[in-house]
Amino acid sequence: MSLHALTRRLPDRAVARQVALVSALLALTALWQHAVRAATRALVPAVPVESVLGSGLLSAVLFLSGLVLLASAYVSYRGVTVGLRRPSPPDRLGLLLAIVGPVVLVGLTAVVGTLTSVPYGALAMIQYGSVATLRPILAIAGLGVLVTVPGLLVVCQVFVQTPLREAVGGRGAVVATTLVAGVALVSDTGGLAVAPAPGRLAAVVVLALFVGGGALANARLDGERGRAFVALLVLAGGALVVTSALLDVGSLAGVAYVLARLGVLAIAASTYERADSLLPPALAYLAFSLAEFSVLLAGAGGPAPF
Repeated sequence: MSLHALTRRLPDRAVARQVALVSALLALTALWQHAVRAATRALVPAVPVESVLGSGLLSAVLFLSGLVLLASAYVSYRGVTVGLRRPSPPDRLGLLLAIVGPVVLVGLTAVVGTLTSVPYGALAMIQYGSVATLRPILAIAGLGVLVTVPGLLVVCQVFVQTPLREAVGGRGAVVATTLVAGVALVSDTGGLAVAPAPGRLAAVVVLALFVGGGALANARLDGERGRAFVALLVLAGGALVVTSALLDVGSLAGVAYVLARLGVLAIAASTYERADSLLPPALAYLAFSLAEFSVLLAGAGGPAPF
């Protein structure tokens, strides 16, 4: 790669601002989740909630309500559009990819787990004791879908993809969203989160610092060699953060598990960009949730209901 090509990869201040905005929105999401958990623990004894499911429902309603309010405030303040419409014209290929792609990825992960003697439940950190208790299992799974689908739509498409689209354009935003959301939300111990854990949030902040440093160098350095060296540092540092965050796994099944979640994020981002509608990514997250539940339920000794 030539020096000129390397210097062209240095981010500018506009890119740095949007990446910093993404980091701030992810931090607010994590703080809100922490506040909701604390509030739920404080409120549960004072309200007629007598079960784990009831407590989870209360937490889900509080979390999603705050998340939607935050997203509404962000969209209103920035004056951006987020695709609250049906795909026009109907994108059948995109909708098919959104539905079938996550199912295939979950199925392939389950096959790799079977071949390497790693149960899918051990990867997802979820074990269903018996299908004899199908009713509470369905209730808990439904609660998970209630949080996962709208939560991921807000976090990935509104808080991550929308600012990155302004920074690097549509196609670049698909790749950047997959990587940033992957660093923030994908883990080999429990899967796809809606809000980043502290360590994951720290990794996103480090990425933002690399981008900010590159933007500063882009503005201050005149020599092409110096700017190319900084560009190499930014690219290498970003690659190191992404790789260490996503591939800190101890088994082949774990790698497949992480890559499947990255694939779901990529499908959601690409279909959103293609259709400019939240419907395809919503279908992708829903298909992923239902496919994973089916595999987990089948592992508990019963037929998958979907």
